[in-house]
Amino acid sequence: MKLGILPCQGACNVGNMTSKVALKYVDNEKINMVCALGLPLGIKKIIDMAKENDKFIALNGCPMKCSSKTLDKVGITGYEEIVLTSDFGIEKNKNFNDVSNMDKVEQKVEEIIKSFFHNQR
Repeated sequence: MKLGILPCQGACNVGNMTSKVALKYVDNEKINMVCALGLPLGIKKIIDMAKENDKFIALNGCPMKCSSKTLDKVGITGYEEIVLTSDFGIEKNKNFNDVSNMDKVEQKVEEIIKSFFHNQR
């Protein structure tokens, strides 16, 4: 079983944080990074690689939910959705070094990962 994580990678602190959190868990065997640009651009190889995952985490920085919309665009549904601003009360800003409450985001991602792999036994 494989889990795909799609960080929004937006141009703000919360977008940057989604990338940092995703990279902490990606191991390319069980947990894969999904390409945030390749999916909406319709690059077939990237879409095919993404669809090899059995479940997804849409790791959104803000209410625009770019990660969720990107998965929706290629017909991937039923994902776990996280929004840093509303789920954790993290204020969106242009300070790329601001990682306030990132530990709470990591805890939530860990919960989803453990639940996914525990339920696959």
